[in-house]
Amino acid sequence: MKRLTDKQKSILSFIRVYYAKVGEVPTVRQIGAAFGIRSTNGVSDHLKTLQCKGRLKRIETLLSGLEGVDDMRLRFCGNLS
Repeated sequence: MKRLTDKQKSILSFIRVYYAKVGEVPTVRQIGAAFGIRSTNGVSDHLKTLQCKGRLKRIETLLSGLEGVDDMRLRFCGNLS
């Protein structure tokens, strides 16, 4: 797997912690607010990069579900838009 930047690690960690606390994936707007990213497209770009680097995987049967692909094997399901 390709290495992550510090920001990508932080976003992935935020998604994991949020999921553990709330039981669903944070919205793009919630991720943006947590990291000071005003554009939802900017957050989407980070999520796409995490997918390209093999750390998140889309679950085809869910509209916007993601699955973690690292050692924790967390399944992220929720609204990402």
